[in-house]
Amino acid sequence: MMTLQQVRRDAPWQWLQAGWRDFVHAPVVCLTYGGIFVLLGFMITLGLAALGFAATIPVALGGFALVAPVFAVGIYQVSRAFERGETPRFRIIISRFPSRIAQIAFLSFLLALLLLVWMRVAQILHIIITPDSPREMGAFLNFLLTDSAGLTLLAIGSVFGAALATLAFAISAIAFPMMVDRDVDAITALATSFNAVKSQPFVMLTWAWLIAFIIGAGIAVVGVGLAVAFPWIALATWHAYRDFIPAE
Repeated sequence: MMTLQQVRRDAPWQWLQAGWRDFVHAPVVCLTYGGIFVLLGFMITLGLAALGFAATIPVALGGFALVAPVFAVGIYQVSRAFERGETPRFRIIISRFPSRIAQIAFLSFLLALLLLVWMRVAQILHIIITPDSPREMGAFLNFLLTDSAGLTLLAIGSVFGAALATLAFAISAIAFPMMVDRDVDAITALATSFNAVKSQPFVMLTWAWLIAFIIGAGIAVVGVGLAVAFPWIALATWHAYRDFIPAE
């Protein structure tokens, strides 16, 4: 586990500002990167709807929060390029693979396991609490917000989802940018990330709330807002990592 710097309580707002500066200076790269994942999200959403599983779309969107740090690995190269005095280009993102790719894959596998747990928990809760709920998206949302069984499912599901999201956040808060930047193994990165959350809970809880709000707002804008929100949060996460562990 690496030694962490003490950061200011208002640091999350500074990370967002720094991330936005990077975004503004490389808008094409960032929007292209974000747009790819928005397109994939649309394809998954349309696929679920076409198969008659539209009611599972909220579960899938919730699961995105668990594995999103995995997909942010490439965008960290934008901030890293600025630090090196380079001009960020999309080909750098897709060609400059971190040397710790196996360690990144291991940590990605852990987050994928959390996603599978979330999907299974959601399925079990649905079977136990609301087995006869409608499958159409609009009807299901209405059922979820107006029926007592739907409200029960929403409340219990939110508790389980929040617990898994908190665990995923603690695992990955600064772990992925650390492995992109330094020659460390996954366990060291994971332990350092956990320590950052444990040692400065107010700062990191504030940061988690800001991430949830901005990503939620991006999803609310018909998902298109994620093309901005996702790379912005990823760039800000790089600066969070830099605040805790300055460059060598």
